[in-house]
Amino acid sequence: MENAPHFEDFAPISKAEWQAKIEKDLKGQSLASLQRVTRDGIIINPVYFAEDSNPQEQPLKEHPKWDAVQEILVEDVRKANALALDHLNRGATSLLFYLQGDEDLQVLLKDVQIQYICLNLVTAKNPQGLARQLNNLIAERGLEEVEIEGSLNFDPLENLARTGNWFQSETEDFQNLRETAELLQQGLKGICVNANLFANAGATEAQQLGIALAMSYEYIHHLKVANTRGFWLNLAIGSDYFTEIAKLRALRRLWSQLQEELGFPRLELRLYAETTLRNKTIFDRHNNMIRTTAEAMAAVIGGANEVSVKGFNHTFEDPTFFGERIAKNQQSILQHESHFHKVRDMAQGAYFLEALTEEMAAKGWDFFKAIEAQGGYLAALQKGWLQKQIEDKAQEEQAAFDAGEKVLIGANKYQKKAEDLSAFSQAPLFSKSPKKPTEVKPIVPVRLSEKIEKEHLKA
Repeated sequence: MENAPHFEDFAPISKAEWQAKIEKDLKGQSLASLQRVTRDGIIINPVYFAEDSNPQEQPLKEHPKWDAVQEILVEDVRKANALALDHLNRGATSLLFYLQGDEDLQVLLKDVQIQYICLNLVTAKNPQGLARQLNNLIAERGLEEVEIEGSLNFDPLENLARTGNWFQSETEDFQNLRETAELLQQGLKGICVNANLFANAGATEAQQLGIALAMSYEYIHHLKVANTRGFWLNLAIGSDYFTEIAKLRALRRLWSQLQEELGFPRLELRLYAETTLRNKTIFDRHNNMIRTTAEAMAAVIGGANEVSVKGFNHTFEDPTFFGERIAKNQQSILQHESHFHKVRDMAQGAYFLEALTEEMAAKGWDFFKAIEAQGGYLAALQKGWLQKQIEDKAQEEQAAFDAGEKVLIGANKYQKKAEDLSAFSQAPLFSKSPKKPTEVKPIVPVRLSEKIEKEHLKA
C-alpha cells in the first residue's frame, strides 16, 4: 500500500491552466496587479509554478540543529561568570562575551564547560592576549581541538564603518588580526565579519550580502589566507520573513561561489544571526516579541548555526531577567515544541523560496561586484560611496515608514495615543552621531520609530 499510486486518476495541470483558473477567480483583475517589488527590485509574484523552478544546489550546514546564544556584556568578570552559568542552566547553548581585552578568562569561564557549548569572545583590544589565555585554558583542562567551537571576534573593518576609525591604525589592526588568527586552535574562528551593522543602518538584504562578501574578500586579500576555515559571519535578521530566509540561503550559495572563484576548498560557513534593531520600538513594546519570534524562525529556516534573540525591551533598558528569559524561551519553543532542529533545509522544494534565493544571490553578487569596482570595501568606505548607497536605501525605507506604507504595529499604526513612555525614557536606544573627527564617515544604526518616539517623549 505504501508504494501504491495515489494520483494516477488525476490529469496533470499545466501552468497555463493554473493561470487561467486564477485569472478567472480574480474576476478581471490581472495576476500582475498582485505582484510586489522588494527594496532590491526583486519582483514577488503571487504564485510560482513547478515549470519555472530550477533550483541550484543549496550548501547546507553540517547539522540541522542550531545554538541558542546568550550575549553578555562583561563589566565584572565574576558577575559575568555567574550570569553565564545561570543562562546555560536556563537553555543557552552558546555564549558571546563583550570584553575590554584585559579580563582573566580563568575567572570568567570558571565551571563553564566550553567543550559542550559555542564560545564567542568580542574585543576591541588585546586579541592576542585573549587567544593565548584561551590556549592555556584549553591545555590546562586537557581538551582536544575538535571539542572546541567558537570565535574570537576582533573586526577592524566593522569598527571602521561603525565608528569611522580603526582600533589603532590600519597596519596595526591587520597585524593584530593576523597574529590572533594564527594563534587560535582549529575550532575557534579568528576572522570575524560583522555585517549586522548594515542591516541595522537600513541596508537592503542584497546590499548586506554584497558587503559581507566584500569584507570577507578584503580580509582574504590583506591576510593572504589559503582557505576560509577561520571565517565567522554575523548578519542581522529583519522582519521581511521570506526575504530573510532567502538572504541566509543565498549567503551560503555565494560563499561557495566565492571559494570556487578563489580556488579555495569548499568549506562550510559558520553563520551567526541576530535579531535586528531596525524595526524594534519603545511604543507597544511587547510587539517586539512577535517580531523577534518571526526573525528567529527565519534565521533557523535560512540555515544559521547560532541565533541570538535580543530581549523585547532592549530598546529602552539594560538586559532584564524577564526580557532575556522570554528571548531564550522563544528559541526553546522552536526547538522542543516545533522541532525546527530536525530538518536541515525546510525551504527546499518551495518554488517561491527557491526562486527568491536565486534572485537574492544574483543581486548580492552584483552589489559585491559594484563594491569591488570601487576598489574594494575599504576604498568604497573611504570614498563615501558605500555610505551613500546605504543611506539612499535607508531614507527610502524611512520615508515609507513615515508615510505609513511600511507598518510597525503600535508605532505608526494602531498607536496607543495615551501610552505613557516616561517609565522607558531613562535609557532609550536612539542613534548617535560621533562628535569627534573620524577617518571615514560612520555608518550609524537607526531604528525606524526613533523620530515619533522622540516626539512622543517630548509631549
